[in-house]
Amino acid sequence: MMHIVEVRDPMTARLFAQLPDLLYRNMPHYVGVPIQMAERVFDPAHNQKAAELAHQRWLLYNDQQPVGRIAAFDHPKKAPHENAGAVGFFACINDAAAAACLFETAEKWLRNKGYDWVDGPINLGENDQYWGLLTEGYDNPSFGMNWNPPYCVAFFEAAGYLPYYEQLTSFIEMGKGLPERFHKIADWATAKSKVRVAHFDSSRFDFYANAVVHVFNNAWSNFENFSPIDLAKVQNDFRRMKPILVEDLIWFAFVNDEPAAFLLMLPDLNEVLLRTGAVNSLFSKLKFLYYRRATKFRRLKIVAMGVQERFQNMGIESVLLQNAYKQIRKAHPTFEEVELAWVGDFNKKMLALHAAVGATPLRKHLTLQKPLLSGHQVKKFEIKTA
Repeated sequence: MMHIVEVRDPMTARLFAQLPDLLYRNMPHYVGVPIQMAERVFDPAHNQKAAELAHQRWLLYNDQQPVGRIAAFDHPKKAPHENAGAVGFFACINDAAAAACLFETAEKWLRNKGYDWVDGPINLGENDQYWGLLTEGYDNPSFGMNWNPPYCVAFFEAAGYLPYYEQLTSFIEMGKGLPERFHKIADWATAKSKVRVAHFDSSRFDFYANAVVHVFNNAWSNFENFSPIDLAKVQNDFRRMKPILVEDLIWFAFVNDEPAAFLLMLPDLNEVLLRTGAVNSLFSKLKFLYYRRATKFRRLKIVAMGVQERFQNMGIESVLLQNAYKQIRKAHPTFEEVELAWVGDFNKKMLALHAAVGATPLRKHLTLQKPLLSGHQVKKFEIKTA
């Protein structure tokens, strides 16, 4: 018999973090997440949103066997005009009744908190990690991008979730080079704006961390759901990435010595995790560290990119990408492709940039929405400026 258990102690919290690996590890293309990373999402010491936002997690059992999980929480990035909560971290066996039980449990919690809408599946924090329902590209997973079995799509549809926006991921083949038109734009922008570029230097850690804060808070401040970042968060993020951070894969553009844009790239750790599996023990940690050093990475991921609003439409992003491309070809010849950070179908400027660099579609995720009150209708998400 199926029954729900709330996550309320270290044992159930650990099982919640491990469950996708228990359910999916024998499926083709699944790559497990390091247990420490999975657990930190709900640890207020590592995730500020876990301290600020109400949340609850559940495990679903069939007799004594865990068969599913889900979380519900206050929305970390809801549109201001919508009274929306969120669900995420959904994992389930291929059983429609089990999935329905999980959705009903989470949605009941959200209704009791007075929400009119629910978005999902999303993350309790930033949208660059494990956000969205994978619908295309199952055979090409990458680190930090949500992976779910194809059957999960039908479960969300059956529960009444409708597309809110598409998250589109593309990649660049290094061997093909960038289009000639792209180089012309970059050269023109360099000459006209006197832009100067430099890569990250750990000896000037605070300087570059402040540059990220400056660019970020002046790039999206006019968006109606904007939340500024502070220096402490950026410093913590850089320290967290230190084991895989490569200095000349993080680039900055300056105009008159003011930080105008940044580009953050990391090797795709899935190439290591495919060899080690989920890092859940001391042995697997040692194995991970060995393969991290021994692996010749073939895929690079653009994790984040930002351009100050007043420096947009000046070709600054083209300058960054051109210089980064040249450096990768020179110093990191094993990289065969660069995966671009996902772009929402509402972000026409970034979609145009991806087209300009000759990017090839790789995978698609969906952020879905469901009305919790009758009479409400889902409308596609749009970017609105203040």
